[in-house]
Formats: sequence, structure tokens, C-alpha cells
Amino acid sequence: MTPPAAAGLVLAGLVAGYLGLRSGPAGLRPGDPSFVNADRPGINAHNSPAVAAHGNTIVVADRIDTPRFGCTVSVSTTAGATWKQLNLPLPPEAPNCHQPDVAHDGSGRLLVLYTATGGRFNQPVGAWVQRFDGETASGPPVRVAPAEAFHARMAVDGSRVWVTWVQVDGAAEKPLGFSATPGPVRVARSTDGGATFDPPRTVSEGRRVVQPTPVALGGDRLVVGALDLAEDFADYEARHGGQGGPPPESPWRIVAWTSTDAGASFGPTVTVADDLVAPQRIIANLAPAPSFASGAGGLYAAWDAGRGDGRDVFLARSGDGGATWSAPAAVAPGPRGQFLPAVGVAPTGRVDVLFYDRRDDPEDHRAHVTLASSFDGGRTFRTATVSDAPFDTRIGFGSLQGIPVLGSQVAVLSETDRVLALWSDTGRGTIDDSVQDLAVVSVDVEEAGRRTPALMALGLLLLGLGGGLLLVARLRPGDRRPQQP
Repeated sequence: MTPPAAAGLVLAGLVAGYLGLRSGPAGLRPGDPSFVNADRPGINAHNSPAVAAHGNTIVVADRIDTPRFGCTVSVSTTAGATWKQLNLPLPPEAPNCHQPDVAHDGSGRLLVLYTATGGRFNQPVGAWVQRFDGETASGPPVRVAPAEAFHARMAVDGSRVWVTWVQVDGAAEKPLGFSATPGPVRVARSTDGGATFDPPRTVSEGRRVVQPTPVALGGDRLVVGALDLAEDFADYEARHGGQGGPPPESPWRIVAWTSTDAGASFGPTVTVADDLVAPQRIIANLAPAPSFASGAGGLYAAWDAGRGDGRDVFLARSGDGGATWSAPAAVAPGPRGQFLPAVGVAPTGRVDVLFYDRRDDPEDHRAHVTLASSFDGGRTFRTATVSDAPFDTRIGFGSLQGIPVLGSQVAVLSETDRVLALWSDTGRGTIDDSVQDLAVVSVDVEEAGRRTPALMALGLLLLGLGGGLLLVARLRPGDRRPQQP
């Protein structure tokens, strides 16, 4: 190779190395969405996904609202590319599975928490935890909560498991709402990976709270966050009879409680956000859940509030384990409704917020799904549309009554280099059949300032090759013309 060509290799190596080392802007690159339930299509309404991962195994559970209450649990060993249904055995006294949650303990064992419903108004008849060895159920399910325990959720830290719920005695006589006396928030704790549970303890009482969510912060610190309907009697007690109409005038709150003794006792109620404009009427049994997640950088809470063009998704952060919270900030404000967010925190500290987004529909009915990711602790966000087509958010349980339910939550799995996003998609459904599919997409994440190892390696290779060729050319005797006499 000639010296000029070798010098070209050196220059190319320098350029590749520079590109590999330089700081570039953050980027979100969504893949193609698919359906978790693609292998079992039907007329079911799949929504409210919960997700957990251990190693290469990802588990997703979802709630089914129509044509009858149920649930499915799906497992993927292909990073979410393909899914198969996991068999969830039920005890004789549990007619179905509803509102499931999933997690892994410290040894990687899968835990599935679910509520069973039945009776005259399909109200909760109890909550159970089923443990698995691999994909096989291990032993019988363990009963955690009694009848009339609503909105059971789970947090796991090593061998410790916490299950929270709202205990609404007397709700069995209410078709869609809770009793006039506010139900207390309860927690049950296990120290042996969910094999047994201590008697439940009271987290808080006297508040019209729905969807309590436990978050384990390590050590003995546990935070439980929830939506407080405050003086919204109409939604809490279903005084609207499950019929559509104007949203309640009474503001809502986001609240939290902290335990520093592993759930044995809790401190006073902390208000995360107050005076929230209630966005819509809700069915208390299937209420929307605020989202809580912790990781490097702190504890985060996400929710939506406001109406019409002013309905936005908000985020607050706590840097002291839930004792105090930052002022709420709109994640990606825009025209028309943005709602039902889920927040996740990646190992790098990146904050991911997933939500339904109707900004492109002047009639405020059809939504895309938006992912907003922050690389600076929630101060600024980059956004990407992760769904492939808009869908009608008026399709779901309660559609014919004008109070449709798109689920109580969406889900994000925040990993170092990607986000797995899950939501309920109504593209196959109509207002008459209420069909909803569980959509999933993988979003590649490139953080700002991240080096590119492949380019750096290529640069080193070209530098070495070009430098070596130049050295050989310099040491090799050149062609000399014979001297003239």
C-alpha cells in the first residue's frame, strides 16, 4: 500500500475515534409494536399491564374487563419479541383472576399477586400470591387479603414481600363504588418470599383513597403512594350510577406514607400534589392509578390532571425517600388530553414516562402512546411516539354508559439501553364489543454523551493498520534509479 493510502487509513481512524468519543444528543428509537396476546386473539378487553424482568425472562400480567372479569400472565424469553401464556392455578374459592401484579424475589422466583371477584356485583372475594419455580407453579396460592380488598399491589425486596390494598367493608352491596365510610389502606408483609404473611397492618384510614402502590426503597424503608379522591363523594360512592357526565368539581390529591421499620408502622400522610383538577368521572372499582418508581436519583410519582386542552401528565420527585416532594412539573404539555402515565427508572438514573396522548386529535378521542425520557432527573424530556396508529380511547368497559375504562395503568420496563412499553390498544375494538389488545414495543435508548464502543474500536483498528503501513513504508528500501556515470 502506498504511503498516501496508509495516511488515509490513519485519518479515517482518527475520524472514527473522534465520533466514538464525542458527546451526541439523546435519542429514542421505537421498534414495531406487537400484541402480547397475539397468540390468543378474541373479544376480551386486555388492559392494566404489570411487568417484571429477571435476567432474560420478562413477565407481563394484564386485567380483562369484558366479556367477563379475568386476567392473563404471559412470559417472554426473547426480550419481548414473542410471548406465551403462563398457567396460573386458582384455589377453589377463587372463581377468577383479576387485577394481577407481578414481581421477582431476590432469587429470581416469580410471584403473581391477583384478586378474585365474584358475588352479586363481581366484587373482590380475596387476594392471593402464587409463587413459581421457573414457569411452573410452586405449591398452592397463599391468601393475603380477605373479601372486599380492592386494588391489591405488591413490592418485593429480596425475600421480603409487601402487599397493599384498600379494605372497603360493605362494598359488596355497591355495584360500582365504595361505602360511605372511607376504607383504610392495609399492608401485609412476608419475610419468606411470599410463603407466609403477617397479619395486615393499617397504613392510613379516614381518606377516600384508591390504588395504593408500595415501593421498597431498600433497607427498612417502604413508601406507599395513592390517589386521594378527597371530597369527591360522587366517584368514591358511585353516586353517578356508572353513567357518564361532567367531571367532579372537588379536587383530588396524590398522597404518600413512609415506613422506616419495613412496614410495621407508617408516618403521617404526606401530600405529593394537592388541588388537582379531576379530569373525568371514574368507576372507583377500576380507578386510574398514579405511578410510583424509585432508582438512582430518587423516588418519582406520575399522574394526570386537568381537563380538555389542559389535561397533562405531571411528575414529582423526592430525594429523601418520600418525606418531601418537588413541585409537580408537566412532562410534555400539549393540546388536548394526555393521561394515565407510568414511570420507570433505569439503572443509569434515566426517568421514563409512558402515557396516552390525544394531542393530534382535535376531537380529543383518538390517542397515540408517547414515551418521554429524561436524562437529567426529570427536569427536561425527550419524547417519541411509540404506537404505530391512533386508536379510540372511548372503547372499553363502560363505553355504552359514557364512562369508558382504558385500564388502571400502563407499564414501562426501564433498562439500561432500552424501554419496554406496554399499553391497551383498541384498534380491533368498537364501542359495542369493547375489544382491547395488550400492545408492546421495544424502544432503543441512546443517552446524550454516551460513547460508541464500536466506532472507538474501528478507529483504533484503522489507526493501527495505517500507522503500521506507514512505518513499513518508511523502513523498506525505496526504488532507486542507477546513478549515471
